[in-house]
Amino acid sequence: MTHDAWLADWQRWHDEREQAALAPHGTASLTGTHWMGADPVDVPGLDGPWKAQVGVVTDGRLRLAPGEQATAGDLLLTAIERDGELALRVWDPRASTRTTLDGIDTFAPDPAWAATGVLEAADAALAVDHVDGHAATETFGGVVRVTVAGHELGLVTLVQPDGRLLVPFADTTNGGATRQFRFLKLQADADGRVEVDLNRAYLPPCAFTDHYLCPMPPAENRLPFAVEAGETHPRPRG
Repeated sequence: MTHDAWLADWQRWHDEREQAALAPHGTASLTGTHWMGADPVDVPGLDGPWKAQVGVVTDGRLRLAPGEQATAGDLLLTAIERDGELALRVWDPRASTRTTLDGIDTFAPDPAWAATGVLEAADAALAVDHVDGHAATETFGGVVRVTVAGHELGLVTLVQPDGRLLVPFADTTNGGATRQFRFLKLQADADGRVEVDLNRAYLPPCAFTDHYLCPMPPAENRLPFAVEAGETHPRPRG
């Protein structure tokens, strides 16, 4: 692939990321993750209380199992499950986290941050801390070995529902040039080769609103150098 083609491909990825964040029910519009039990819970913006009942969340009219969704006016409602607990999520196009957002800033794309690695596959469970303080068991996808921009890396991966591998990682840009830890999604081919392009490192959903439950980087993925590639901060309007 020529440099121009590589750059155009990255630009398409970046444009899609901004569109997903800014969509009416996109990443930046989540206004709440409301955990449910047997006792009714009032949910801001919705009429009537909600509760968990035999594998669903319900207000007595709507019943949502994990992964299902419905609309209530302009709001999008979805149900999720974590370790047997159910929650109702609400996306609102009018959320200030969305309406004050203009896009996503990035480092200038640089092919030096891209290389081919090899997956040392594994099939095991891994305890991972999440931003809300919960420790959850995730499926460990193995370690990706790669040398990129002169750094030898062994990146711990988590298996996602779509089969791809998620790498939550931190580096020394966090808290300054970048807002917080970042994510990278990878896909191994049949021979275990993995294209690792840190220019596609992206901000976790919890960088846009406080209502996500993002996994935090394991110790192995806390890198002692600056990864000056990928997304940096949500960009406010004005």
